Amino acid sequence: MGLRTSATGLWTDAFRVERRGIDPLAGLAGGVATCTPLALGLALDQPAIGVLACFGGLNASLAVPRGPLRERIGWGLGASLLCCASVALGTAVQGSAAASAAVAFAWVALAAYLRTFGANGGLTGFVIGAIFVITNGIPAQELDTGERVLSFLVGSLGGVALMAAAYAPGAPRPGPDAAPLGRVLAQGLRRYRDVLTGDRLLRAHALRLAAIVATTILVYQLLGLEHGYWVPLTVLAVVQPEEHASDVRALQRGAGTLIGTAVIALITIAFGGHWLLVVCQGFAAFGLFALFARGYFWLVVLLTPTALLTISAVDYQGVAIAIERAGWSALGIVVGLGIAELVWRRSRLIHGPQRASP
Repeated sequence: MGLRTSATGLWTDAFRVERRGIDPLAGLAGGVATCTPLALGLALDQPAIGVLACFGGLNASLAVPRGPLRERIGWGLGASLLCCASVALGTAVQGSAAASAAVAFAWVALAAYLRTFGANGGLTGFVIGAIFVITNGIPAQELDTGERVLSFLVGSLGGVALMAAAYAPGAPRPGPDAAPLGRVLAQGLRRYRDVLTGDRLLRAHALRLAAIVATTILVYQLLGLEHGYWVPLTVLAVVQPEEHASDVRALQRGAGTLIGTAVIALITIAFGGHWLLVVCQGFAAFGLFALFARGYFWLVVLLTPTALLTISAVDYQGVAIAIERAGWSALGIVVGLGIAELVWRRSRLIHGPQRASP
């Protein structure tokens, strides 16, 4: 009975509707920010630039919160610049598995501490880590580090502008007692500095997540696993500070992977061709941002198909590659939750039950 109740609660939490309705304006902005760079890259025979600009638009759009204009622009631009640093770092250490793992450990741990700023910080921390993993795993080919960063930056700035405009209707205005921007930034930096040394539970989560991501990067690169970066990418998505939250993310991520794989397989079998994949990617991105308001699970469920369709559109290899990426995602869920579960159990034996930071 207890197991059934736990499974029901997990399913309920994973697919809870937080508010009714959809936001078509946000969906249109997110779809344009994500799909347009990819389509232009393919049309101009510059797929590598198109993919980077596409991921720039996608991840910057995700980081833009609903709220006053200053918050929308601040979080969006902050995420864009930090993700550009992720692109530079990920590209610079591509040639060394050891360097990739070491930099990933430090960078992902630092990004995880952004959780101290709430949901906006947690999502920004995720996109920072995800962009490092993706750009570290995808070969730079003919592009140098500067070209990759510039391509990503252009796409991300477009995403910030579009989402900031899409969230404008009905957005609250700053109150008359709103602090100057310089003071807000200084307070944020002090808060971040304090949590680095003072929040033991958040530090434990940051180190746990960083260690698992770094280990999976090291292993897949040493083994030469093509597209193996999907394993650490999935770890980033599912491992949360608490066990139940991680199980919820794993269920959501698994659903998204199945949806993305099924769509790619059906398109390949019925039609074939990368342009149809681009169209489907645009629809997936539209749904992601239009339905995001209904519940966070839509972001997790639709983010995987959007990313799968983005990569598949320029690296079109049929059903086999979609199934392979689904397999790497499944492995990432198993590895991430397995290692985290061992750490949680050990921590409970030593310290007793703990309450995670928000």
